[in-house]
Amino acid sequence: MAPPLVVLSGPPGSGKTTLAVPLARALRLPLLAKDTVKEALMSSLAVDTIVRSRELGGAAYAVLFALARSHLDAGAGLVLESNFARGVSEAELAPLVARSRAVAVHCWAPPEVLLARYRARAAERHPGHFDLDRLRAPVRWVEGPTTEPPELGIPCLRLDTSAGADLEPVVRWVRAHLRHRRRLSSKPPPCPGPGPC
Repeated sequence: MAPPLVVLSGPPGSGKTTLAVPLARALRLPLLAKDTVKEALMSSLAVDTIVRSRELGGAAYAVLFALARSHLDAGAGLVLESNFARGVSEAELAPLVARSRAVAVHCWAPPEVLLARYRARAAERHPGHFDLDRLRAPVRWVEGPTTEPPELGIPCLRLDTSAGADLEPVVRWVRAHLRHRRRLSSKPPPCPGPGPC
C-alpha cells in the first residue's frame, strides 16, 4: 500500500507552519518543512544578501524533495510543508504524489492578513530570510496565481485561516480522504465545513 502524503501549502503568513506541527502530530506522521531546512543551512553558511538567501532557499527545496522521496520510497508517510504554489511547484511534487496516497491542505487568508502576519513575524525569524527587506520591494505573493494551491490532481482542502484554524475538522478531513484513496471507493467523503474543498 502506498504511504500517505499530506502536502501542506500556502503563501507566507497564511498559517501553514502553525497548522503543520499539530497536524503532523495528530496524524502521527513526520513533518518535513522547507524553512526548517533553510534555517539549518543559514546557520551553517554565510547569508549576507537577499540573493544568497534565495540561493539557500533553492538548496533547501532540493534537500526537502530528496528527503521526501527517501521517506516515501521506504514506505513511510509524511507531512510536507512549504509555500508550494500554482505554476511553480507541480514538477517537483508530481513524482512524490505518484509514489503515495496524497492529499493537500492549502492555507490562505486575505492580502491584508498575510501582510500583517508577515510583518509581525519578521523580527522573530532568522535574519537570513531578509523579511523586512522583502517588504520594501513590491510584494507579489499576497495575491494572484502563486497564492493558489499547486494543481496536483488530488483532493485539496482550502482553509481560510483569517481567524485561525480548527485542527479537528482538518484532521478528520485528511484521515477520511486518505482512507478513501486507500479504498479507491467511488464516493469521496464530505467537506468538514463551509467553503470549497
